[in-house]
Amino acid sequence: MTKPFTQLPAWLLNWLPARVARRHVSQCASSLPDSAEPTRQLLVDVSVIHRSDVRTGIQRVVRSLLLKLLQTPPAGYRVCPVFATRKHGYCHARPGFLAQPEQVPQGMGMHVQAQRGDIFLGLDLAAHLLPRHQAQVLRWKRSGVSVHVLVYDLLPLQHPEWFNRKTTRNFKRWIKWLAVYADSAICISATVQSELADWLSAKFGLPAGTVPATRITLGADIASSTPSVGLPPDAKWLLARMRNTPAVLMVGTLEPRKGHDHALAAIEHIWQQTGGPAPLFVIVGRPGWKTEALQEQLRRHPQAGKRIFWLENASDELLECLYAACRGVVVASRAEGFGLPLIEAARHGKPVLARDLPVFREINLPHISYFHGDAPETLASALLPWLQPLTTEAAWSPAPTVFSWDMAAEQLVRALGLPRQAAQRNNAGAGTASAAQGTFE
Repeated sequence: MTKPFTQLPAWLLNWLPARVARRHVSQCASSLPDSAEPTRQLLVDVSVIHRSDVRTGIQRVVRSLLLKLLQTPPAGYRVCPVFATRKHGYCHARPGFLAQPEQVPQGMGMHVQAQRGDIFLGLDLAAHLLPRHQAQVLRWKRSGVSVHVLVYDLLPLQHPEWFNRKTTRNFKRWIKWLAVYADSAICISATVQSELADWLSAKFGLPAGTVPATRITLGADIASSTPSVGLPPDAKWLLARMRNTPAVLMVGTLEPRKGHDHALAAIEHIWQQTGGPAPLFVIVGRPGWKTEALQEQLRRHPQAGKRIFWLENASDELLECLYAACRGVVVASRAEGFGLPLIEAARHGKPVLARDLPVFREINLPHISYFHGDAPETLASALLPWLQPLTTEAAWSPAPTVFSWDMAAEQLVRALGLPRQAAQRNNAGAGTASAAQGTFE
């Protein structure tokens, strides 16, 4: 007799075509009774920041949205941060891990017990972990748990040359996992939403709408993301220089797609050609991958510490000060899923010069200019007039407060099909967070 598919192990489903495996998995909980539990769990994956919060863009998104969910849980749900490792399946996160990110967790927390009506939200970018634990996810699906995943971008699939082989390999496994198990995808832009639909159709033969996809707009209020604090001893000197000399600010990890190399070459061209005040070039970003030569160039540059300033470990407090002090923000990324620096600059009332990408046009910010091409001279020609003294400085004003993490969380909850319970927004959020996160063995 043929074994019922509901008893097939996850590893066997993994060998089936995605559209076949998805059809089987989708039928798992169709006949299960409703849970009698009055309060259900919203299981929020925080696997990466639970282990190490390096406070880059995606970590800011995860931290900010989790905080808002904990402060204002959806009606009828208990928000439970959960995490997994390579060797262990999903457990409840340690209490207070957001407030004490420097503490390494000791042991694993209580294993997640899920039932019909619970929701798993893949908030963190855990492409290297989720496919490892598909057996656990399959058990959840068979118990009636719905699975939803945030999709930040598909860049390791679209441009593998920009990433390490391991990252691309993990993303290939993750995208099939999403195609099979996800009840919906929540994208951070319409561009990503469209690219996801195209990829699922082209690679797995899934018709449009098979994996329902919605989108949310990210926030830009850094103060709402448990910002790190602290200023280095020379911060006052640097900020004063930035106020007195036109300063170009770039924000983002040094990785191939961010275009730091292009911006540096354009700035150097300006230094060689212009007879006026030389602009400063300030970079905020951690050392990334496949940019070792650029990192060495920045550290050994003749203008390092004079007109070039690379801040590898800037606190959020310092970042806010740099946004306020700069002339404007350059975003030279060759591809993005969204573009947090654009809206963070807009909230500070700073002009932005960005590469002309569809995702940046989608954001539709005021005071944004675009450049085209990869030649340093092209970017330099766009930078020169943009760097001129702002004769209409009084006209610059911060972007509307629509770019807030409160509104992003509201959109996220709606994307999950849940009502927002605003009445619970109070100081009890921290206590709720601790109670929801479980204890350690």
